[in-house]
Amino acid sequence: MTSLRSALLAALLVCLTTVAAMTAPANDPAAADQDSAALLQKVVQQIAAGRTVTPLEDNALTTWEGVRKRAQPMTPGTARALKDFVSLSESRAISERQAGRDMVAFDLQAFADMAQELLQRNAGHAVAAEAQPTPIRAEPPATAVPLGNVPLANNVPPPLIEPAAASVKGSTSDTVIALAVPKPPAPPRAPPVQDQTAALLISRGDAMLAIKDISAARKLYELAANLGSAVAAKGLARTYDPGFVSKLGIVGMRPDVTLAASWYDRAAALGDREAAQRMQDLDAMAETTSSSSKSP
Repeated sequence: MTSLRSALLAALLVCLTTVAAMTAPANDPAAADQDSAALLQKVVQQIAAGRTVTPLEDNALTTWEGVRKRAQPMTPGTARALKDFVSLSESRAISERQAGRDMVAFDLQAFADMAQELLQRNAGHAVAAEAQPTPIRAEPPATAVPLGNVPLANNVPPPLIEPAAASVKGSTSDTVIALAVPKPPAPPRAPPVQDQTAALLISRGDAMLAIKDISAARKLYELAANLGSAVAAKGLARTYDPGFVSKLGIVGMRPDVTLAASWYDRAAALGDREAAQRMQDLDAMAETTSSSSKSP
C-alpha cells in the first residue's frame, strides 16, 4: 500500500512539473517574446527551404499561426520581433529575386505583408482602447437641509462641475436625461488562418498562371478552394474554361468543359455570382456540342 501511494505521489509530481513547464512561457512575457522571435526565424528558414505550404506538419503557414496566436495581445517585444521580421523578409526577398528564386521571394514578401498587417491591427486595437471613455463614478445625492436650520452665511452653493455628457430637462418634470456618449468602433476582427492560407495560395496560383505554369497553378487553386475560397474555385475553373484557355495561348493545353463547369458550380455554391452565370453558359455549350455530335 505504501509503495502504491509513493508511486501515485511521484506520478502527480511529474504531472505538476510538466504543467508548470508548459504554462511558464505563457505567463512570462520575456519567454513569449523569445518564442515569437524563434518562430519568425523558423518561418524564414521554412520558406527558403520550399516548405511554405507543404508538408502539412512542417510548413511556414503552420508556424505563422503560432506567431499570430502569441501576438494576441501583442507585447512590445513581439512587436519589435515582427518589425525585424518585416525588414529581414523584404531584404531577403530582393536577394532571392536577384538570384532567380522568384517563388521564394514572393513568399517572403507575402509573409512580410502579413506581419505588417498584424502590426497595423495591433496599433488599431491600441487606439481603440485609448478612445474608450473613462467611467464616471456617480456621487450619492446630498440630503436636503432646511434653510431655517443652517446659518445664511454657510449657504454657499457647491462648485459648478461640468457634466460628462449633455443633459436635457423635460418641460413638465425635473428629471434630467443624460445623452449617451457614442462608443468608438470595435477594432477589426483578425481573419482566420484559413483565410490567410487561401489568400497566399491564390496569390501563388496567380503567379504561376502569369508564367504559364498551369499544372502548379491548378494545384494551388485547388488547395485554396478546398479551404472554402470561391475565388480559388473560380480561378481553377478558368484554367479549364475554353474561353480563357484560348487567351493563354499555351501549346498543347486543352480545355475541359465538364471540369470547368464543375468548379464554377463549386464557386457558385461558395457565393460567386459570376461563376454561376459562367456555369450556365458552359452547360448550354455542352448541350449544344452533345446535340451536334449526335446529329447525322
